[in-house]
Amino acid sequence: MNLKIKTSFACLLLFLLLTGRATANDTLLNNAVKDSAASKKTVKGAVVAPFGQPVFNIYSRLGPFSPAERAAAVEKKLKAMAEDPFFRSDSVKLFKGAETCDVMFGESVITSVDSSDARAEGTTRELVARARQAKIIFAVQQRRSVTSMGEILKNVGISVGILLFLIILITQINRLFRFLKGKAIFWQEKIMTTIHLKDYAFFNRKRQLVILLVILKILKWLLILILLIITLITIFYLLPWTKAISIGILGFFIRPLRNILTGFWGYIPNMITIIVMLIVSRFIIKLFKFLKSEVEKEALKIPGFYPDWALPTFNIFRVLIIIFTIVAIWPYLPGSGSQVFQGVSVFFGLVFSLTSASSLSNFMAGLTITYTRAFKLGDRVKIGDVTGDIIEKSMLVTKIRTIKNEEITVPNTKIMNSEVINYSTCAPDHGLIIHTTVTIGYDAPWRQIHQLLITAALKTDLLLDTPAPFILQTELNDFYISYELNAYTRAPNQMAVIFSNLHQNIQDTFNEAGLEIMSPHYKAVRDGNTIAIPEEYREKDYAAPSFRVEKP
Repeated sequence: MNLKIKTSFACLLLFLLLTGRATANDTLLNNAVKDSAASKKTVKGAVVAPFGQPVFNIYSRLGPFSPAERAAAVEKKLKAMAEDPFFRSDSVKLFKGAETCDVMFGESVITSVDSSDARAEGTTRELVARARQAKIIFAVQQRRSVTSMGEILKNVGISVGILLFLIILITQINRLFRFLKGKAIFWQEKIMTTIHLKDYAFFNRKRQLVILLVILKILKWLLILILLIITLITIFYLLPWTKAISIGILGFFIRPLRNILTGFWGYIPNMITIIVMLIVSRFIIKLFKFLKSEVEKEALKIPGFYPDWALPTFNIFRVLIIIFTIVAIWPYLPGSGSQVFQGVSVFFGLVFSLTSASSLSNFMAGLTITYTRAFKLGDRVKIGDVTGDIIEKSMLVTKIRTIKNEEITVPNTKIMNSEVINYSTCAPDHGLIIHTTVTIGYDAPWRQIHQLLITAALKTDLLLDTPAPFILQTELNDFYISYELNAYTRAPNQMAVIFSNLHQNIQDTFNEAGLEIMSPHYKAVRDGNTIAIPEEYREKDYAAPSFRVEKP
């Protein structure tokens, strides 16, 4: 009984010791894994890849040798092992030393694992060495299997089959694209229609056919190029001597694609930020556009804000919102911090600074003209020596069409430096007063002249009866009196026609009354001179007076 108790106690004690040791080993292993993770984050390992594919990584130095130098030495030994005709898997052995654990082939050390290697791998030296031993045996055996004569002949046969299949495939592709070319020529008359840009045949059938044939040719050669690259990579991969080249070519295409996908995935948060900013700015612009239309229709009335201010104010706010959005989005654009972007920014800034002086002054003058409401579209104005109708008004220039159908472009700065006479502002409500001056001699009764001028004005189309025309005697000159006829009109855009008709009526009215319209230096003396009235208005028995000669 005592023996059984002693035996049980001894087993229990042994179990506790083993458990405690296992726990300690687990703790050490966990700490090693953590140290390994930290080490791998800070140390870049060298890949051992003698046959094109990685076998294992070396993360630490060994004496004076860096990880890359150690990896190169191991690769050289593995290649020699693969070419050794007497190679056997059991000839790769493990040797435990005091400081290192070595993987050996015969008497030669392939690779050594010390404490730094174990820390980098997160385990013990022996486990790292055993893992490398297994990987070395597998890599060498696989290499020897693919370089055997039977395997090489099989791969050569597969390569020849792939080449024959590629030739057949390229032949079928050429036949397919010849068929598509014929269909495109057939579609030219049946389906294709000419695309017009106003009256210009921008995209006719012939151009559409040429572009379609070019696209088909590009697609054909692109497809053939892809098949050739895939075939080349496959054949190189089948042959052991070119397997590394195949992997390199494949990496040449995969790495950029992977970088693009990785960059796109990492750029998604910035893209979402840009989209949100664009949506918000677009919503704000639509809100201002709605307010602009309501103010223009006078559905929304703001004290002191005129409806014709709505469009320019909206354009100003829209430009400011767009500029603010661009500035806010700029840091989120890919490559915004690169030297290319900085160079483009400097270039545009230089161009703007060199060309914006006059444009900016015209722009500010345009703002002033807009908000002072000097004129609007359709108004008849006189700016400096130019008289005509406003046909276009922008922030930089104003275009005027004269009565001779001449289109004159006037910079806004010139308008700001000139006086602007607007004939249309008061015409709809109060009427525009047009006036003309007639000079009559002192021998004509002024009341009759007043009545004749008013009668001529009332006969003229587009002149108003109410308010009534009126006369002003502006000057008493040496030989004549200046009578100014003033009449109201609501058609300032037809001033030239009104003046012409008014002058005709004045002539007819005065001729019918038998009064002469004297030129400035024409004497009113009729001595020997024919009266200055057309013949049809004279009396039938009229005779020109003779010259009177009197003796002193």
